[in-house]
Amino acid sequence: MQVTVEKPESGLEHTINVTLPSTDLDSKVEKRLAQMRSTVKMDGFRPGKVPMSIVKKRYGGQVRQEMLGETVQASFYDAIAKEELNIAGYPQFHKLDEQDGQILYSAKFEVFPKIDLPKFSDLSVELNKSEVTDKDVDTMITKLREQKSAWKPANGNKKAKKGDQVIIDFVGKKDGVEFEGGKAEDVPLELGSGRMIPGFEDGIEGMKKGEEKTIDVTFPEDYQSEELKGQAVTFDITVHSVQTKVLPEIDEEFVKSLGVDAGTEEALTAEVRSNMEKELARAVENKNRTLVLDALSDKVEVTLPQALVEQEAQTLLNRQAEQFKQQGMNPEDLGITTDMFKADAEKRVKIGLVLGEVIKENNIEATEEGRKAFIEEQASSYDDPQEVIQWYANNPDAQKEIDAILVEREITKLILSEAKVKEVSKKFEEIVNTAA
Repeated sequence: MQVTVEKPESGLEHTINVTLPSTDLDSKVEKRLAQMRSTVKMDGFRPGKVPMSIVKKRYGGQVRQEMLGETVQASFYDAIAKEELNIAGYPQFHKLDEQDGQILYSAKFEVFPKIDLPKFSDLSVELNKSEVTDKDVDTMITKLREQKSAWKPANGNKKAKKGDQVIIDFVGKKDGVEFEGGKAEDVPLELGSGRMIPGFEDGIEGMKKGEEKTIDVTFPEDYQSEELKGQAVTFDITVHSVQTKVLPEIDEEFVKSLGVDAGTEEALTAEVRSNMEKELARAVENKNRTLVLDALSDKVEVTLPQALVEQEAQTLLNRQAEQFKQQGMNPEDLGITTDMFKADAEKRVKIGLVLGEVIKENNIEATEEGRKAFIEEQASSYDDPQEVIQWYANNPDAQKEIDAILVEREITKLILSEAKVKEVSKKFEEIVNTAA
């Protein structure tokens, strides 16, 4: 086999030219046809008795193409190994030809770039620190109460405001004429919820039970109805009831409804704080790990293999499309393309290459002990920890995800042991609501 490699002056794309004898190909074709002859069924012949000349005539061309493809693939990777090239993505074959007892072809491909890691001591990282305060716990308990709140009619003189619920009738009119779909009765509407078109809920604020009013609104330009988009209309509003949200008392019934068997406010507070502290600890770790790895990646300049970027962008698109499907939307109608995910794909590919180099230089790997501890920590939050542990045991892909997290933890620890670190205090909601 003769191999020549064309290397670029810049960039990652290489071209390899290969010439190899077709002798092995001929023998492979003969062997495959002989195997086929024993199973080929054809009218007028018993199984296995079809003459080889007929088998060759009918299947020879197809088999030769299959064997040629296998031979080219195998020889390509042999050539790559011989030349010690680290290929990124998939090769593109072209100029495939057979002549004078030889197979000739060329293939283009990208190689992985050389990564020059910075000194970790040159990195500066701002890390987040946070703690759960009494106010955070009170806010969370209020949210739990709001989830179990009830609407109660207010007195007749109360003016509706944001956060109140009104029971209304409405009739929509365009140029004084009712339009289709613009009429309803006894509709519950929480003011400020944003359920209705802009201006509708604002127009009801200040109204009382029994009051009638006509409000002017304009449908958005992107409204789904062609007849109404961008149109100015009126709504005749009748308010039947103004209701306020009443939160349940923190009594035994309420506490037990949240799964706290002790039934006391103290037990609820302790349970909520414990859960919030666990959530905050995970969020702080995830966010800080991202900050550290981004700081490392930002210090590296590297040419990215476009094949890997395109693959990653396609993966991100597929993931987004699946989410849209789960939400009842058709991704094809939304016009999403891989170009929309290219920036994220480039970032993910770059950090993957950089981390791969750190792993190689420092011999970092996940351990069985670390994996076991991670799974047990995750399982401790569930009613049946053993069921969760067994689920991980039966899911190799989930274990790979754990290994990736454990390796990133070790890399983060290694970097932070040398980098310049500054801590920044953040509130609970800042960390949890923006956790990576």
